[in-house]
Amino acid sequence: MHSAANPCSAPRNRERGFTLVEVIVVLSVVLLLSGIAVPLLTSYIEDARRTRAEAECKVLGAALMSCWKDVGVVPARSDLGVNGTVSVLLSGPTKPTVNPWNATHQWATDGMSATLGDVLDNHLLRNTPNGAAGGAYPVTGSNRWRGPYTNGPAPLDPWGRPYIINVRSGWSIDATNYKRLFVLSAGGDGIISTVYTAMATTAITGDDVGFLLSER
Repeated sequence: MHSAANPCSAPRNRERGFTLVEVIVVLSVVLLLSGIAVPLLTSYIEDARRTRAEAECKVLGAALMSCWKDVGVVPARSDLGVNGTVSVLLSGPTKPTVNPWNATHQWATDGMSATLGDVLDNHLLRNTPNGAAGGAYPVTGSNRWRGPYTNGPAPLDPWGRPYIINVRSGWSIDATNYKRLFVLSAGGDGIISTVYTAMATTAITGDDVGFLLSER
């Protein structure tokens, strides 16, 4: 008489786990794929940031040019209402008190200055140059402020730093310097590379992302 098969006595080799060699092979494949995928993903993210920065530079530039056309002067007014005073406008809610870029640059220094720098929103979103209603652009007459010129606050760039507009080039009469007006982002490296003097031959250089608004 044959006894019934005991399932507990079945061979155990069907239940064996992975061998050390198999684990090493799987991990090697995963690491290899990760080594390929991570740089590609990083590159795609950086490309997307640069594309966004280029688009925002154009939008901010168009808004500034609209204001310029309306008021008849480049938006570079002081809190006392004196035109042609501000050298650099920065995007963002407030002027930074600590350099947000990864190197010093005269545009950064001017932008953070109490007199040479201002927030872009004070000219395009609010008619309060340097935060003062007393310095407002005229709101009557043919050359008047017709803003707001932006749909909300001007954003920081995709790397979390202010966009820069060297408005000095819009009002300076220097024979050699300040001839090209840009909207700029310092790009992924956070270093402003474009030359401060903005001569007629100055181009956007280094890792900077930008848009040329005007030249004389």
